[in-house]
Amino acid sequence: MPEHSPAPTPHRAVYGFAFYMLFTVLFFVYVAWAFIPIEFGLHSYLPDKYFAVFVPFLVIVFAWFFAFLIYPAINLSMTVNVDSVSSVVDPKLVLPKGTAFSSWDQLNHGKNSSYKQKVADPVNCNLCQTTHQSITRTPIAPLRFLDLQEVNTAYYN
Repeated sequence: MPEHSPAPTPHRAVYGFAFYMLFTVLFFVYVAWAFIPIEFGLHSYLPDKYFAVFVPFLVIVFAWFFAFLIYPAINLSMTVNVDSVSSVVDPKLVLPKGTAFSSWDQLNHGKNSSYKQKVADPVNCNLCQTTHQSITRTPIAPLRFLDLQEVNTAYYN
């Protein structure tokens, strides 16, 4: 079975061209029906010419409502609250796999390692030709995730 892909194939090219020609012809027939004032004796089968203006206008109004009201409303309904932890950090990236997120303390636990100094072996200095005792420090702990309530309390109280 061939792999499904959107690449053009002869089958798709033939059907695409046929649909293109069909809808081009239908569009010209529609425009001719809408603007030519001749009655063909089919007035009992065709809709009123009022719909030649009303239907495109209705489509444009629906597209405007969708683009400026419905689509933003859908996006806003899918967005997390401002006070939510997920709006600041993705807990899945910070917590071990399989751990359920419940509070900020869970993110902070174990992240604040103390700033310890370790004494390492002496290092020969090429600049002053002496031996120095180097101090190696543990890496700086990752940034602490702050609860928005803590920040607001610190700034505004």
